[in-house]
Amino acid sequence: MDFNIIAPMPVSEVELIASNIPEDDHPDWDSAATYDQGVRVISTLSHRIYESLVDNNQGHDPLGDDGSHWLEISATNRWRAFDQRRSNTAKQADRITYSVVPTQDCDAIALFGLTAGTVRIEVWDGAARIYDQSFAMADTGHVVSAYTWFFGGVVYARQKVLNGFPGYIGHRIDITIDATGAMAEVGHIVMGRNNLLGRVRNRPTVQFVSHSRKGYDDFGNEILVKRGSTRKVDLSLLVPTHQAQRVMDIVAEVDGLATAFYVSGDAPSFGIEGLGFVDDHSQPIDVAGESVFPLILKTLK
Repeated sequence: MDFNIIAPMPVSEVELIASNIPEDDHPDWDSAATYDQGVRVISTLSHRIYESLVDNNQGHDPLGDDGSHWLEISATNRWRAFDQRRSNTAKQADRITYSVVPTQDCDAIALFGLTAGTVRIEVWDGAARIYDQSFAMADTGHVVSAYTWFFGGVVYARQKVLNGFPGYIGHRIDITIDATGAMAEVGHIVMGRNNLLGRVRNRPTVQFVSHSRKGYDDFGNEILVKRGSTRKVDLSLLVPTHQAQRVMDIVAEVDGLATAFYVSGDAPSFGIEGLGFVDDHSQPIDVAGESVFPLILKTLK
């Protein structure tokens, strides 16, 4: 198995040129309006939602506020697909569409937190469509017996990773997330360059990490506080020693960014796929030929 990381490119107003999700979650902030406590507004400059913390809130721009008048809630619905979180999903009835013109070479895309029957990726060079692929999101991995085949219902995959399409600078990439008859959702989209780091050695581990906690009510009774979960992926890579600097540069490039990682090859992924960040990366160098690089990644909620 080969281990890959997608180095994410920025997606701002420059790159995102169109979407069918309107940016109308709440009224746009108006300097002349007066807001009571709890009222929410948006800023189309920051693409964020803000909630008023006080009554008679007038003339205080959320963008320059020090937290005295406004609480930042989240990205607006349109921009939640690019806010480095997968649990805060963008939603639209039937389908979601995004049109992105990359400002750097982009040959890979990963979508997380999906609710969709199909995902379609199109690439346009001017008026010419040069790439068009649709992917059914039904997940047959949940079929483990004849009973589940006939009666288990349809289970849909929550993420999709693909690479190798011609997303050069200036091309338009159209993304369609289709859930006809239901609410289409996507948690986060990573677009950028695909980087093969090395071969995965045997016995990688994927650890389930629960963030739920045990608490107590006023009478001392135990209660469970559900807080979701993440995964920790611990693996070692075989890398030609002469490529050590390349691997170190790639890890440094994605530090602190929501990064897509996955394995490619003939073997199954075994759960080594997700949206996360590099938590630790050692660099023991074997000058004889190949070096073993331990790597730890943690997924994001």
